[in-house]
Amino acid sequence: MDCQARWLTALSLLALSGCAGLACRPTSITVATKEERSRLETVPRGYTSETGRLEEIRRPEIVRDYWVRDVDGTWYRVSLDQYREAEAGRPLEVCR
Repeated sequence: MDCQARWLTALSLLALSGCAGLACRPTSITVATKEERSRLETVPRGYTSETGRLEEIRRPEIVRDYWVRDVDGTWYRVSLDQYREAEAGRPLEVCR
């Protein structure tokens, strides 16, 4: 294996090991409370060329985030399906 191939292999392994920390680690928690939070965010909605060049169109939109808190006080962002399933005092599988 030449030097460049070794360098690329080492770089690839380093990059992949860095992603391991971002992976989901399923954990079961006991739900204490749940909360839906809304915020206004400007989101891309296509492109226009009115000015002779391609420009992104952005529109304000209300975005909803769903959160559950475990009995230890830690908040977890969850999907809408998980939020609907969550009940106080019951276990819920979340990503940590």
